[in-house]
Amino acid sequence: MLAVAALLAVAVFGYVQPGKTQHMPVRILFKNNGGKVIFSHLTHHRDYQIDCAQCHHDRQSAPVTENDSALACGSCHPNEFNEQFVTEHIDSFKDESYCVRCHHVEYSSVNFDHDEHTGFASDCSDCHHGAEIEPEPQKCTNCHQEKPVNGLLSMREAGHESCANCHDDMFDKGLSSCKTCHNSVDMTKYQGDYTSCSDCHDVEVRELVIPRMNAFHDQCLSCHESMGVGPYGPDECNQCHITR
Repeated sequence: MLAVAALLAVAVFGYVQPGKTQHMPVRILFKNNGGKVIFSHLTHHRDYQIDCAQCHHDRQSAPVTENDSALACGSCHPNEFNEQFVTEHIDSFKDESYCVRCHHVEYSSVNFDHDEHTGFASDCSDCHHGAEIEPEPQKCTNCHQEKPVNGLLSMREAGHESCANCHDDMFDKGLSSCKTCHNSVDMTKYQGDYTSCSDCHDVEVRELVIPRMNAFHDQCLSCHESMGVGPYGPDECNQCHITR
């Protein structure tokens, strides 16, 4: 009776205790239009001795605790770079130190000396509108807002257009970056909203941030091919993808 009671107590205690979280997954199911893929994460890491940093760019060493786990691939590589990903991806990161890896620069004030420019201008209307629009020169932001409003150019567009009237040599040649005129901020302490990628980069976002499918194909196939094992050829899709 005592033995049965002891076993029952141990069983009840084990049942009510919360289970230990598995911070390193055993298998991962990837859903894909070409067929689901079951990836054996534990086998690749433990049996093949593949270091975390070889796949997870954010890792320099293997995670040792639940709070030290590597980021999921989908944190940075979206299935589709849409409004939903832009809104939700922030919750994938444990702190803001990861932001600077993609949001690498923001600019604050313009490096502009008004008094110095008055020495080059014939009068105020070289930069400001004439009396028919503003009887007295005023701050550009009094009318030009962050975005175009009621036919008025945005402050950015108006400022660039005004500056280009005199600095055509710089603008025609093409500016290599915004830092020619703007002061950059310390991104490790930045608290504001981030500028859209397309404001600075002319290429499509998918060329800056590789979609998830491309990232997996590049990572998995290149590794399999370099090791000379496993599927990596164009006719071997069914060795990873399943139709059921």
